[in-house]
Amino acid sequence: MKTRRMIDEIFVLRSIACMCIVFLHSIDIALRSSYLQGIGPLMVTIFDSIQVFLYFGTPVFIFMSELIIAYSYRNRPIPDGFMKKRFMYIFVPFLFMAFFYSLPYATTFGAWGEKFLMNVVIGDFHGYFVLIIFQFYILHLLFHQYLRKADPKVVIPLALSINIAYLALFNMTAAPISHPVVHYIWDRFYWVPFFGWIFYFAVGYYCGHYYETFRDWVFKYRKIIIAAPIVSTTLLLIFYHNNILLVHSSKRVDILLHTVAIMFFIMYIGQKIKTIPPFLIQISQYSFGIYLLHMFFIHTIDLFVRQSGLSFGATYIFILFFLSLFCSMGTMMIASRWKHGKYFVGKIGVGKDGKPPKTPEREPEEQLKPRI
Repeated sequence: MKTRRMIDEIFVLRSIACMCIVFLHSIDIALRSSYLQGIGPLMVTIFDSIQVFLYFGTPVFIFMSELIIAYSYRNRPIPDGFMKKRFMYIFVPFLFMAFFYSLPYATTFGAWGEKFLMNVVIGDFHGYFVLIIFQFYILHLLFHQYLRKADPKVVIPLALSINIAYLALFNMTAAPISHPVVHYIWDRFYWVPFFGWIFYFAVGYYCGHYYETFRDWVFKYRKIIIAAPIVSTTLLLIFYHNNILLVHSSKRVDILLHTVAIMFFIMYIGQKIKTIPPFLIQISQYSFGIYLLHMFFIHTIDLFVRQSGLSFGATYIFILFFLSLFCSMGTMMIASRWKHGKYFVGKIGVGKDGKPPKTPEREPEEQLKPRI
């Protein structure tokens, strides 16, 4: 069996996707208080457009997660502890964060209990992504043997058709009846079922399973791949600003191809970089904890600024971004000194040498393990 090499582009893709998620949430919070911060209408429009552009961040992690698993296990059986380790190092921190982010709603025990259960069961906070990831872990276990034999030219278009149809239903139609549960499904819960992400799963599987072919394909069609993000971004903003598609999330129909355009472009750039900047590797290592923690720090900073009456203008977006990013990383560093810290804020990932700081024993493929 050939020794698997590390996929260097994953460090670049993961870190950029992570920073995009933090930045778009920073924009969102800052624009909610734009009148307090003195952010003018023009700057609001510019940063609103940037936020729409950045919605590719979350879908990229679906793609990366499946690419990594498909690549890691294409020549060997999936180990018995596959789900156990992911439960311990991904789902357990998710449970803790579901509890943590439910605490502000604890006006009564009943209110807190309801919010906590909603966080855990239907992902009623930004951690919903973990519920999506685990659906695809299960789908991979159930269908990887079939996918291995199936024709990608059939599976990928089929997955795209299902994904488009599913998102179009919620993007372009109103709730069929006026009921709180139905409105909640139409407004938010449709984010969680895997149908809204299955295209990224299919693309990720075949890019990982045929990774060398994928790399050659990216290089061969590099001119198209370089131009594609320009086209996809232009169309995305035309649809948004002309009120054709007003959905303000990563669950837009047009985000499907925009995400593919951006992530293939980043993968190409990652191939061309001879030495990956250390800060990108470090953000990749801390990305899961950043994903879990950054919203807490963004809201905490915003609360302090609101109470203080300070005004920073558009600079406030960057203050939220950098402070929440570094505070999240700092929290992980502190937590990692405690042997159980990884179960609360997530595990620090591996670096280029295939080892995390103070590394414990890991599965071989965890050099590539997805960090959100």
